[in-house]
Amino acid sequence: MFKPVFAILSVAGVLALGGCETTVNDAYQSLSSEIILRGTNPYIEAPVLKDLEDRIKTIALAPNLDGAFYSTTFNPRNDAILANFDEMFSKDVMMEDITLARAGFDAAAATRYPVTGTQTGCAITDPSGYFVNGEGEPNRFDWEFVKGDCADGIAHGVGEARASGAEARFIGRFDQGVMLEGVFTMVQKDGDRVIQIGGVSAQNRIARLLNTEFRANGFQWHRYGDFDNDGKFSGFGANIWNYTNMMLVKAVGHFADGKLNGFAAQQDKRKVGEAEVWAVWIGTYADDKMDGVGAWTNGLSDLAVGEWKDGKQNGVAFGQYASYLDSYHEFYAGRYVDGKRHGPFKVLGQNAFVDDGYTVENYNHGEFVDDSDDGLDFGQVFALAAGTAVIGSSNISDISKVEIGGAFAADVLGGGGNSGNLQSLQQNYQLQQQNGQTGGATQVAAGTGVQAGGALKTYKATITCEQTGVTSQIDVPYRTEQCRIAAVDFATTYSCNKLDQERVTRNCQSACGHPQCLEQ
Repeated sequence: MFKPVFAILSVAGVLALGGCETTVNDAYQSLSSEIILRGTNPYIEAPVLKDLEDRIKTIALAPNLDGAFYSTTFNPRNDAILANFDEMFSKDVMMEDITLARAGFDAAAATRYPVTGTQTGCAITDPSGYFVNGEGEPNRFDWEFVKGDCADGIAHGVGEARASGAEARFIGRFDQGVMLEGVFTMVQKDGDRVIQIGGVSAQNRIARLLNTEFRANGFQWHRYGDFDNDGKFSGFGANIWNYTNMMLVKAVGHFADGKLNGFAAQQDKRKVGEAEVWAVWIGTYADDKMDGVGAWTNGLSDLAVGEWKDGKQNGVAFGQYASYLDSYHEFYAGRYVDGKRHGPFKVLGQNAFVDDGYTVENYNHGEFVDDSDDGLDFGQVFALAAGTAVIGSSNISDISKVEIGGAFAADVLGGGGNSGNLQSLQQNYQLQQQNGQTGGATQVAAGTGVQAGGALKTYKATITCEQTGVTSQIDVPYRTEQCRIAAVDFATTYSCNKLDQERVTRNCQSACGHPQCLEQ
């Protein structure tokens, strides 16, 4: 899950090339000026790739500032990355939770749950809730109820619990003895403290929550999103490395089994000159690797969009390069094989003083061969443009367009007339439409969950929306206890207009056998 290994953020300030010194800021300013001056890559026709180019250009144009101020808020670069995932989460809600975690357990619990009952000796019927913790630390606890609200001797409402044999505390909401949501804290063996705010994941229940580890050196590790019963991201996730001078979005987007799968973005360090800088990738992922259509930039000299396979550029690529030393700029289009240029590249070189015009450069597995135009064939580029033009004009979300575009690119550029990727994704989206689901994340097909029996019962759920303070009562039909809990979560999420509908529909599917918790 991209666990942080650095305690201090180090941003090199000088690029030394050819005996000259150019600062990182000089290089950033040079690239930004060229992006604004030159506009879009003239070789890109496909709407999906134009959309990705717009996204990566917006990220590249945002300055990657650091300093004490940005230890508590995102700088423009990281804000620009997060903005691509507004359909999946609310940044404001996440930041509220991070601010509460920084205030400490007692302050966070008092803010979330200002009124706690006084009953004692009540039973916690299901202590199996999973709490995200450090490696080698416990995740499930033998809880003892301290005080709170109870019904018939069972914890029900807001209550406090402590764990036997561990320095762990929990204050939050119980439902007939089951921990549903709350504030959790524990001191780890090395003295670092963890605070968790939000839902409590359990079997058949994915929870949206914030988990923060506070290190003694000032570093904070925030993980926010949908967690499964094994503490892995399953749905939306954001992995944030909070240094003493920057909140860095290490990875964000859709996860499956703890790995990036679907539309996502990540940052990693890359060497440019003698400086290490944070490069950005955004697009479709499979098991933590870019796979499909995507884009990247180092924020100083390069950005590109096109096709990736297993984390490397493979297939058609469109990019631009801006030299921070000699005012040179170029657009290009060509093909990569296993991360290296291979075959003809069409290049539009532009200099601040001379218009270099169009040229063709030929490569053999990354090695420049010559600049003849023999054998130039952009047939696959045009095929990709024609197919994705239909996708770009369709009435679906931007994230969905990127995912479908990635499947189409894999089919077209893979050769052999294969259409398996696109057909599979089309079937998935048809299921989403039938179930009333939206967004770019993979969903669970209806009708494959728990088969329930027995008489249909009704539970009167009291729902309070945290953002508005509005309280309402909703009758929830159910047969099994696990479906009742999932149905209340479903009703709360939709009544309060939260952005984690995917999580609750998956929980409904798992617990009730239906994505809207309509137990059969």
